[in-house]
Amino acid sequence: MQPYPTLEEVHSRARERGEARVYGTSVEGRPLLAVDLPGEGPLVVVTAGLHGIEHIGVQVALAVLDAGPLPGARLRVYPVLNPDGFARTHAVGGAGRVRELRKNARGVDLNRNFPLPWGAHPTRMPFAGGSDPDSATYRGPAPLSEPESSALATDLLAEPPHASINLHSFMGTLIAARVWHPSDWRGYTALCKAFRSAQTGVLGYPRLASPLFDVFTGELEDWQHHVLCCWSVCVECFSLGESLRQHARAPTGFWRFNPRDPAPVVARDAPAVRAMLEAALQLDRPPPRAGASVSLPAW
Repeated sequence: MQPYPTLEEVHSRARERGEARVYGTSVEGRPLLAVDLPGEGPLVVVTAGLHGIEHIGVQVALAVLDAGPLPGARLRVYPVLNPDGFARTHAVGGAGRVRELRKNARGVDLNRNFPLPWGAHPTRMPFAGGSDPDSATYRGPAPLSEPESSALATDLLAEPPHASINLHSFMGTLIAARVWHPSDWRGYTALCKAFRSAQTGVLGYPRLASPLFDVFTGELEDWQHHVLCCWSVCVECFSLGESLRQHARAPTGFWRFNPRDPAPVVARDAPAVRAMLEAALQLDRPPPRAGASVSLPAW
């Protein structure tokens, strides 16, 4: 697993960078950590490690912390949202099945466990979350059924951020919340442009979005945008092309999702994350749209 740190090492490094607090505990009792940097202005957030196997996003989040306070904002980083999955991935040396390593200790895909806004209903598309516990995208028995997603939602509802960037891997894309209103679409266009402009050594991650074919899946981005009125983008660090160039056939699932040398990806993506947050500060918060709700509809 070298050069990727253990959960304890990640938490230790994060605690050194700012004011750390535990906002909840995981299924297996591990702390859920948030780290705040001093500053004045709107709250902006970076999250990582929602899927246990995706460690490169955690490295990018730590680099965002290393760069210090963000001008004009209060920066908060949640370095590992799924500590049980993260620790389990380390315990098996990244050699387990992807569907097991990405989920939490109860086998739930935490990025399918957030409430569906706008009265939306689940879709049958394979990636969109399902009711089969064996599925890699099992959404759980109910929205926010898991302590990790519930604790994060409670923490964010207490002070909704102005913007949130949620770090994943490995498609090399920018996935904004599902929106239809032209002003929301233009806002995300500006944010993605700011991210790509700040990337170095790469053509720039494309935006993956369609007003016609996008669906609600229970992802964090959709919930943040429509319930918290927050600009929210999923950044898939490390591209598919880079993964294939690294290994035509990866020896384990872990090395399909994470670069052997994280330094180049971190060096290009961490500044881009900060540039996107700075661009979000120039935008008004997304206005509430009819139908947005904090209620917890049944699946």
